[in-house]
Amino acid sequence: MTSLISTLFFLMASFSPPSHMDNPTTPTLKPCPDSPNCVCTQESRSSKKMASLNFTDSLENPMEQLEKVINSYKRTTLVEKTDDYLHYEFKTALGGFIDDVEFVVDRQSKEIHFRSASRVGYSDLGKNRRRMKGIQKKWKKILKTPF
Repeated sequence: MTSLISTLFFLMASFSPPSHMDNPTTPTLKPCPDSPNCVCTQESRSSKKMASLNFTDSLENPMEQLEKVINSYKRTTLVEKTDDYLHYEFKTALGGFIDDVEFVVDRQSKEIHFRSASRVGYSDLGKNRRRMKGIQKKWKKILKTPF
């Protein structure tokens, strides 16, 4: 019995929460690795930093609107969804490489933070940054559309 309790305690102590649950009051995503194949709105390094997606109170459901934007892309798979978090896999047309793209809503600051990173390899030839710039552009169009 003692070994079972010790094992359970060890498993609970070694649990590492998903990146979006590091701090439940201020949603955060994992930092990018040193490789150039990742961008994130919560990065301090300028080579990896991008602007977040902002929204106002007039946008009824930012997550629903964001899903519409993401679903306009080919080769996407929804991996995980909660009230304030989305994780998608984007598969590249050439080579079928998978990029993990995470979104977390900070309703207090009215921002959607994201992280887009290649799952394998070192360079993505700027693919993650280009994709996220495209998503930013589509997001801005949604904000200008009357609801």
